[in-house]
Order: sequence, then structure tokens, then C-alpha cells
Amino acid sequence: MSRSRVGIESYGDRYMLQITFLLLSFLMVSTALAEDIPSVEEPIIVSATRWETSGIPTSSSIKVITRDQIIDSGANNVTEVLQGQGGVQISDLFGDGSRSIIDMRGFGSTGSANTLILIDGRRINNTDLASPRLNNIFVKDIERIEITQGSSAVLYGDQAVGGVVNIITRRPSEFEAGIELGYGSYDYQSQTGHISHKFENGTGVRVSGERKRSDGYRVNNDTSYDNGFINLSYEGDRSWIFAEYQRTDEDLELPGALTQAQLDVSRKQTLFPDDFNDSTNEVARIGGAFSITPNWDFAAEYTYSKDDVNGVLTGLSLTQDRRKKAFNPRVKGVINIADRPLTVVVGGDIERTDYILVSPFGAQIGDQEMDSVYTLATLPINDYVSITGGFRKAWLDQGLNDGFRFFPGDVIKDSQTANSIGLTIKPVAAWRLFLKREENYRFPLLDEEMNVFTMTTTLETQTGVSIEAGTEWHNNWLQTSLVGYHMDIDNEINVDPNAFFENINLDKTEHTGLIYEIDVYPAEQLTIGAQYTYTDTEITAGTFAGNDIPLVAEHQLLLNANYHFMNYWNLYAEIFFISDRNAGGDFTGSLTELDGYEVANLNLKFDYGHFSVSAKVNNLLDEEYNGSASVDFFGAVGFFPAPERNFILTAGYNF
Repeated sequence: MSRSRVGIESYGDRYMLQITFLLLSFLMVSTALAEDIPSVEEPIIVSATRWETSGIPTSSSIKVITRDQIIDSGANNVTEVLQGQGGVQISDLFGDGSRSIIDMRGFGSTGSANTLILIDGRRINNTDLASPRLNNIFVKDIERIEITQGSSAVLYGDQAVGGVVNIITRRPSEFEAGIELGYGSYDYQSQTGHISHKFENGTGVRVSGERKRSDGYRVNNDTSYDNGFINLSYEGDRSWIFAEYQRTDEDLELPGALTQAQLDVSRKQTLFPDDFNDSTNEVARIGGAFSITPNWDFAAEYTYSKDDVNGVLTGLSLTQDRRKKAFNPRVKGVINIADRPLTVVVGGDIERTDYILVSPFGAQIGDQEMDSVYTLATLPINDYVSITGGFRKAWLDQGLNDGFRFFPGDVIKDSQTANSIGLTIKPVAAWRLFLKREENYRFPLLDEEMNVFTMTTTLETQTGVSIEAGTEWHNNWLQTSLVGYHMDIDNEINVDPNAFFENINLDKTEHTGLIYEIDVYPAEQLTIGAQYTYTDTEITAGTFAGNDIPLVAEHQLLLNANYHFMNYWNLYAEIFFISDRNAGGDFTGSLTELDGYEVANLNLKFDYGHFSVSAKVNNLLDEEYNGSASVDFFGAVGFFPAPERNFILTAGYNF
């Protein structure tokens, strides 16, 4: 069975002049203000080229969340860090980050398959419907988080449709060791520790561990979590190599969803007291980089990961196993063209995945081979203007087999290409303007293809075109950005609301929006910020034409302030607003909505010498709200209630 790419009729062109005019007007007004403004140091970025660079050399919008910002916020998991960030919408099933959907650009229930999550450039998205396990990431190991807005299929391929979140972990440096204990609501307890050192000969080691236990907000909501990580590295004058291993054991009880009538009786109850999900994840990785010549560098990583899952879902027992191998080589070089440095990145991604799901319906077995080659080039035209172009070609070979009686097996082959072209203007050091057009694609996931009842394998590959324009300004007292985008998608893959356990291709959809972010530094000790996201989605053809994509909020706003005072104290406060959404699977908008809500969080930190204490209050205003909602197989809306006011107290000591 084979597929050919469906052509894209890009409706986005009619928005192009409007977006460009808006941003150019903003640029002309602000350029006058930019004269003689001192520049600030450019951050180190990996996501723009898959190499460490100073600043953003391409026509992408990338936000960096620093380690200090994460610590000051008191975030206990990655979901809390990302909540409210510009362009990022989160649906959190249990309010603890253990089961969250990260959505960029408005894909709703399938956000996890359209937003690529990376750890040090390693993709953690699954080839099946399971969302990336963000809880597997130890927050204390994070150096920074890079959020790339919009399609990045040329560099990252499949699933990099709405955006990319790249979590960069810490490398061994000077000697550092610490322990931390935590206690909080719902009998939450945590113990963490780490030690890191880089020796004079260039050898480095970093070891960390984390243990968490909680009874959870609801009945049958216990969590048991253990995470261990070790990294060994060597850094020479022209080379860097590493080897690392991580194991995570997570045991979750699953309380499930509740109808509105059941919520009115008790938000904490469960209808599935025996449901659970126990998983073990192991990742082994080796890699490195070295300089071939002064102008050419080579890097590569090999990764092996495995997941073993067993549990009970709505009373049905299941086991799930994944095995994945990936090899990711690439080179970067600089070629002088008319005294201008053309920077070229050329690479390949080779991935092999074996998957098996055993349930009362039988065994579903899938194997996937995905190979890609790509190139990205950036050429400065003059001191102020540069252009970026890229290309990727991907091949998919997928074997599907089901032990159930309806399906003997099938082989699916497909290939896709993606192109990008971008323009960057930087008239002064503090100001940047960019414009980009990029194609994207998403192959159907293994269990989107393998329906245990009908075994429909007629899903088309989802393809699209994204056009975005943006402007950024930053200096010592102000950092702000504005990004507008329009995306046309053909064959967007989503849940079929009229069929049991099936998925469909929506005919055509449009995703339009803007993201505005601002941080002001009125004093050295004070930062005040705001992040607003507007998202408009529409199904423009087919059965549901004129309706919105479910589980996508039109408006989202985050306000925050961070204040450092009396040398040792830090106070961080935030309030998050999100508007109403249709429940996942409600394509007509005729069922009960997932109401919008506002949530305030507060973190007070005391840091003196080697000792630190942090007290965080989540949901300070004690709001009763639901973190997500979906339509069940019988047409009823099920809600996932979020925790009410709760706290976490931590105390740590750094040696």
C-alpha cells in the first residue's frame, strides 16, 4: 500500500500582506527608538540549526526559558514550566503533569502528535497515541528550555507541525552537589539529589536521582515515581563525546473522567477504582562532536530506548512495549560566497521502532522504519539582511499486524518532502524582523492506523503549509516579541466522533493566530511580564465545515512578576487565564463546553549560602476548574477535575 502527497492549496497567501504590513509598520516606528540602545548578550540556541549558536541566525521565533527562571517559579515539573507560555496550550488530565497534552498552533486532542518534544535534540514523541512523558524529566537537570514557534519540519521532520519544545539538560562543569526534600498537599513527598564535576583533563560526570510519592487530589490517584540519570563526558580542544543512561519507573493510579452530574456530587470521586498504569522507561545514548577543519564540524548521536507498560484502563487489562533506535549524524560548514559566509547544515535521521499492544481484543503489532535527509542554509546578504532556505526528504516503511480476527496485516510505504524559505532583517542590534514559509507533514501513528474493530488503514498523511512573520526587540530594560501566523492543513488527522475507536482525515483546516510577549525590567531586582496568545482554528471543508477544532482555546493570557529583595528572598507570582473550549471530539460545538478559568500561583524562595527553602502555593484563589474534557464513546462529555488550592514546601542544601 502506498500514498502520494496531497497538494496544498495555500489559503495563507491572502493573509501574507496583512501580516507583513503590520510588522513592517511596527518596525518603522520602533527603529527610530532603537538608536544608540545598548545591546544585550545573545543567548546560546540549539534549536535553530541543531548546533549551538549565539542568538537566532535563522528566520525562526525561539524563546528561551532559563534555569534561573525555572527555579524562581518553583515549578515542580515541565508542565508547570510550560503552562501559559506564548503559543503553548496545555490540557492536563490530573493536574500534576503526569498526563498532559502540549499543543502549539491549535490541534487540540492531537496536539501531542503535532508538537515535537525533544530532550537535548532527542525526540521523545511516540509513534503511537501515547503523549510524551514530560514527567520523566528531572526539573533540576534542566539548563534551559527552547520553544520554537511554528513548523520546523525541515530540521526535525515528522510531527514538528505546530512547534518544537527542546529541553536542554545541564552538562558537567565545576564541582556541584546538592540534596532537596519536599513535602506538600495530598501527602506529596520528594527526595532529590545530584552531583556533578568536570576534571582538569576534560572528563566530566553528572549523576542525579529523584523520588516522588503522592496520594493525588482524587480517589485512585496515587503516584509513585523514581528517576535515575548518569552522564559521562569528555571535552577536548576540538572534540566532545558523551555517554548517558536514564531509567524512570512510574506507577500511576488513573481516576478517569467524570460527567458534570458526577462533578456536582464529588470532584474527587472515581468510577474506575482499579485502573492504573505502570511503566518503566530506559534510555541509553552515546554521541559527540568534533571539528574537522576550522570551517567544518561533525556531530552524531545514537539512542536506544525502551518502554514497558502494563495497566488497566476502564476495566480492561493491557500491556504495551516500545523499542526504538535512532541515529542522527550531521555536519555544519561555512563557505565564503562573495565575501559572505554561507552557513550550511546537512544531516540525516534514521529511526527504527517496534511496538506491541496486547489487550482483550488481541495483539496489535507494528514496526516502523523512518529515514530522512535534510539541509538548511543561511546566507547574509549584507550586514542587516539574511535569507534561510531548507529541504527535507523522508521515507516511511510501516508494517502493521493484528492478532484479532479482522486483520491479517498490511505494509504502508510513504514519502514526504518539506521546504522552507525565510528572510531575517536586523537593522540594529536590539531589533529583529523575520518572515518564513515552511511546509510540514505528519505520518499517521501506528495505532491510528490499527483500529481493532475495522482495521482501517486508509488514513492519508497530514500535510500543510505555514506562513509566519514576527518581530523581536530586546535590550537591558525591555524584551518583547510579536508573531503572527497562518497555517493551511490538508488531511488533518483527528478522532472520528461518529465511529468507535476510529480516526479520520479532516478535509481542510486553517490555523491562524498571534502571540505577543513582553518582559519589562523596571529595576534590577524586578521583572514584570505578560504573554498573550490568540488562536483561531476552523474546519473549512467537509462534514464539519465552519466549525472549530475541539479542545482549542481562542484566548490565553499569562501575567507574572518576579521580585528579588533583601539579598536572600525572591517572590514569584503569576496568574493564568484561558477561555472556553469545546471538549475533545465535539466537532459541532453542540455539547457542554470546557469552561475557561483563571489560576494564580505564588512561590516564595529564601536562598542563603548553601541553604535554600521554597514555599509554593498552587491555585492560590482555590478555583474549581477542569484541566481537560473529552467526548466518550457514548456521546457524553467527561471532565478531568484539577486540584484545588495546594502547596509544596522544599528545603535544599548545596555543597
